[in-house]
Amino acid sequence: MARTVRFKSTADYATSEIQRMILAGELPAGERLDQVRLSEQLDVSRHPVRQAIERLAERGFVLLSPHRSAVVTGHSVSDLVELYSLRESLEEMALRASWPRLSTEGIEELEAIHQRLVAQDSETDIEGYMQENRAFHLAFYRDCGNQHLLRTITTLFDLSERYQRTALNSARRQTRSRDEHGAMMDALRAGDLELLSQRLKAHNRGTQEQVCAMLTSPETADAEA
Repeated sequence: MARTVRFKSTADYATSEIQRMILAGELPAGERLDQVRLSEQLDVSRHPVRQAIERLAERGFVLLSPHRSAVVTGHSVSDLVELYSLRESLEEMALRASWPRLSTEGIEELEAIHQRLVAQDSETDIEGYMQENRAFHLAFYRDCGNQHLLRTITTLFDLSERYQRTALNSARRQTRSRDEHGAMMDALRAGDLELLSQRLKAHNRGTQEQVCAMLTSPETADAEA
């Protein structure tokens, strides 16, 4: 079930909705963003839409030309590799900083999030699945004690969501992803930081390898990652 979100401003609402449309593929890679059409669709004025587009450009979801036209950022293997390489380094740092609390108070919360994630079906409710998947992953880093690190990880994770959705087009990857989430929880319950770190990295690399195969050779979309 989707949670009700309250926004501080109309620009926050527009930013959230346009980002959601990009991630859901309603605004596909390479599409030009029409401020008039978006303002009508969201039932807001053009000013918050313009603010939203500028924010999304700063986050990497949108490309702005010198003449201020905006298009949705495209997919590419090079972007995927750069994104996941940076995520791996920063998430490792945040995981180790979060571990003292994660291995005590954090377990119960992660158990609850994991149960909600397991109950989601990515085929019938991709939005609900991605929402719980995001909550699950970011919960490992939330107590790192560095707001700038956490903010950067959150932005990178959100940028990688389109690639995560692409990977989930593979039935094999869906099954593996669920198994890997369970393996992460087993490591957490065992209090084994090194094993948890290894399993988190393997999970993200599995997604990366699957999407690389799908982007470079569509006929291998369901090949083993």
